[in-house]
Amino acid sequence: MRRVSIPALLWASAAWSQAPDGYYQEANASSPEDLRQTVHAIIDDHQRVPYTSFQLDTWDVLEIGDEDQDDPASVTTIYRNSSELKQGGGNDFYNREHTWPRSYGFPDDDGRNYPFSDMHALFLADPDYNSARENRPYESCDTGCQELPTDANDGRGGESGEGSGGYPGTSNWTRGDFTDGSFEVWAQRRGDVARALMYMDLRYEGGSHGITEFPEPDLILTDDRDLIDDSRTGRNESVAYMGFLSTLLEWHAADPVDDIERQHHEAVFAAQGNRNPFIDHPEWADCLFQNRCQKQVQAELSGLWYNPSLDGEGFNVIVSEGGTTVFFYGYSAAGERVWLVSSLFEGQWEFDVPVSFTLFEGRAGTFDQPAAPPDGLGEWGTLILTFSDCGNGRFQLDGNDGAKDSQAIKLAGIEGLSC
Repeated sequence: MRRVSIPALLWASAAWSQAPDGYYQEANASSPEDLRQTVHAIIDDHQRVPYTSFQLDTWDVLEIGDEDQDDPASVTTIYRNSSELKQGGGNDFYNREHTWPRSYGFPDDDGRNYPFSDMHALFLADPDYNSARENRPYESCDTGCQELPTDANDGRGGESGEGSGGYPGTSNWTRGDFTDGSFEVWAQRRGDVARALMYMDLRYEGGSHGITEFPEPDLILTDDRDLIDDSRTGRNESVAYMGFLSTLLEWHAADPVDDIERQHHEAVFAAQGNRNPFIDHPEWADCLFQNRCQKQVQAELSGLWYNPSLDGEGFNVIVSEGGTTVFFYGYSAAGERVWLVSSLFEGQWEFDVPVSFTLFEGRAGTFDQPAAPPDGLGEWGTLILTFSDCGNGRFQLDGNDGAKDSQAIKLAGIEGLSC
């Protein structure tokens, strides 16, 4: 974990837009288990900022992190999106919202309670909207929900459900009480809330703080309402639940990271010394919570690949920042030499996931007088390429000269790149 001096708060939001070099160097996203173990170790054991203090406390940091981007003298509240003049701690205009309600696992702040004051999950909020949220789980509204409209501020919000053509508009929606109820965050802050709770799930895994040795709870996201309800005991618990995980994953995908969330993130990082991985790497949510992990294999696939069953046939695979291009050399059905070039694949490679290319062949031109596309290239057919690891794969050709399904073995790669 990296520590950042408190004066960095004064310039954190403007100075950083991504994690410092090497911060996630030890992260391994090849499986949910590896990701949880390696990234938890990176963000664990952060510097605790007092919840309330005569010196630097969470009020001070949140007034920087939640500063109104149109008015540095004001703050923006998370649910109402209202702009309020900065008042300092203990005012009547805004308070602090625990997105993971403290009543679910860590209600008592005795100066030793790390999740209670963890500002990755704390936001400034309108007091009435904070009370309306109460400690309901996050869930999308179905029927019978009360609307909590947003204010127009920072270029967004301000349209009620009625004014924007009905539910959901740019409003929050709530129904029921406690764990029997639900709270739906408005469209442009729901991703912030989702990533805050996913951070809490990853950061707090039980045990104790590695430096202070203060005990910490194991916080777990779930879709089980009974488990959530059982966590509301009125005392600090060793294990506690919150949700709903499936809803939070939907919100995470629907509301990507923006500058307002980054501003909050950088201010908290400057004070606590740890980051929210799901802001820096949104793709890790799929790996950790849905077992959809992208293998970190890209440029390592570049090189010469050959067909072991036919001499003189193979591929040149080039993977770069712009995407992947494949050059095929082989034989036609009549035994003549064929050189083909593929369309560009701009996605990310994963083992055992086939990728389809369109193949083109030259129809005119010579070395000294080449013909430019589209006159010089004609569509030949398709290539489906699948890599099972960094040295083996299969290719399927289907085009003007028939179809073929063959093994591919790597002959040579780029020096310095290995899986």
